[in-house]
Amino acid sequence: MASLESAGVILRLINSLQRQVTVTDLVEHLAMPKSSASRLLKQMAEEGFLERDAISRAYGPALMVLELSRLVRSTTQLFPLLQQALQGLCSKSGYTGYISVLDGLDVLVLFVQSGSHPLRLMTYPGHRSPAWATSTGRALLALDSDDAVRQRFAAELPRIFANAPANVPELIARLDQVRRQRYASALNEALPGVGSVSCTVTDPATRERLAFCLSFPSADADASSTQALAQDLTTEASSIGLLVGDPLWAR
Repeated sequence: MASLESAGVILRLINSLQRQVTVTDLVEHLAMPKSSASRLLKQMAEEGFLERDAISRAYGPALMVLELSRLVRSTTQLFPLLQQALQGLCSKSGYTGYISVLDGLDVLVLFVQSGSHPLRLMTYPGHRSPAWATSTGRALLALDSDDAVRQRFAAELPRIFANAPANVPELIARLDQVRRQRYASALNEALPGVGSVSCTVTDPATRERLAFCLSFPSADADASSTQALAQDLTTEASSIGLLVGDPLWAR
């Protein structure tokens, strides 16, 4: 099998499994010799197609691939619908909005919509944050089963954010709440002084899963204002979800 063909097969396997892959995955799913699997994964990482997780040692799409996928997403139905929704939400609230995607243990920012609030809290496209310590990350993780979450976070969660889940059982408890209310919130976790609320929409035709959120100074956060933002987000998510046929919002 030619190297280019092999790279395509590996990328399709990652897409099919919807997770990072290991040498064992290539051996089991592709009947590839272990030595060849190890060499190909290493080469793809060296060329910038894949990156290796420092904890799990599994390989997932590198930033270059994700940036290319972002260009593809910009031509699909779901991405522009979320962009349009964020424009309205940010105009109404004054806060900054984001569209993000799950990548391994992180969430990756794909799009930023600035707000009019005097204190603008902004990260930029390409910025990564720990998925377990962000509202966008937990909103996306909640779409998976508890077993899938345990497999993704096989190692202990780094204890670096005081308000974030300290371990996988705490994370799963938070995800259960997200599933019940259909939005996620975070306050003073990955970014001190910052709060956010997030929803997800999935396009079943393309299997595209995106989270969109509003981010605000934690000093502005109280129960009623956070609930109001969550209501605005879920209203938009529900409308878009019904339009693309997302089972979460069809219920």
